[in-house]
Amino acid sequence: MKSNRPYKSAGVYFFIIMILMMLNGCDYKMSTMGYPQRIFVVADSLLWEDVKDDVLETFESILYTPHVEQSFFLEWIPLSRLNDYKTRMNVFLIGVENETNPANDYISKMLPENFKQDVRENKYFYFFKDDLFARDQISLIMYAKDRSALKNNFAALKNEIFDTFKQKYFARLKASMYEKGEQVKIEKHLSEEFGWMVKVQHDYFVATEDISEKYVWLRRKDPDRWLSIWRVPGDSTLINRDSMIKLRDRMTLKFYEGDHAIEEDTYITETNFNGQRTKKLVGLWKNDSLLVGGPFRTYAVYSTTDSSLYMIDIAVMAPGKNKKPFLDQLEVMANTFKIVGK
Repeated sequence: MKSNRPYKSAGVYFFIIMILMMLNGCDYKMSTMGYPQRIFVVADSLLWEDVKDDVLETFESILYTPHVEQSFFLEWIPLSRLNDYKTRMNVFLIGVENETNPANDYISKMLPENFKQDVRENKYFYFFKDDLFARDQISLIMYAKDRSALKNNFAALKNEIFDTFKQKYFARLKASMYEKGEQVKIEKHLSEEFGWMVKVQHDYFVATEDISEKYVWLRRKDPDRWLSIWRVPGDSTLINRDSMIKLRDRMTLKFYEGDHAIEEDTYITETNFNGQRTKKLVGLWKNDSLLVGGPFRTYAVYSTTDSSLYMIDIAVMAPGKNKKPFLDQLEVMANTFKIVGK
């Protein structure tokens, strides 16, 4: 007679595990799901109508790749549907204290009394909470005493809030990118031969390296995207738009079969690169003979140790696809760059 003991044992083990979790106070949460660039906003519908323009303008900023793409995508949901979205990757909660409705009441009950007192005194306005409803989730709670305070505080702090969200977004992306490991052999080779390293994600390969030019091209296909790094003797006076375009074109014309920056679509901005303030070219490239193009970003990092500039260049060619998800992955990899010496 066939025994059903294994089935009973499995049930007993499951029951024991659940009891141990409860006894140990384990707070089990589901992992997040969905698209990392989607943000779901819970707020009273009338409040959302009043504040959404500034919030959308901040988080749905436009970039050209050369097609029009958005940084992130926001979608308002009523409180009644929150349970359906608790495992999504990004959830924002927006409320005010002086209006009574289900959304505001729900948010108010989540907040400690000392935080609400500071809100009344206009000392605090927002905070981020990791893993609020699910693991690896980014949540932002914005709460003010009234609508006027909410709008004024957001107008004053929106850049800070957006930058903090991006840092958390990139940190989560980095963890997911390298969960399969990294290519230690390539990293060791780069360190020994060129005096710098980056964390090389799986599926990248060294497409070209030129010791005389101090140049390396790391590439991944399907779709085609790449990260190139090279060293240029010189000082920080080279860190300007025109010089950086010339330095980039010199290498891309040689190694990328004639790629070059579209100057009228390229600008320079100041940014935080791996904890260091530096300049960044943001623009579009094209190849006149191959009739292809796409977005690129180039960082210039000055090293006082060897009086050189390190150019870190990322680019994507993905016809018919959104480029931003691939640019974001490249940004993560580029920001692992560090000079290690030889």
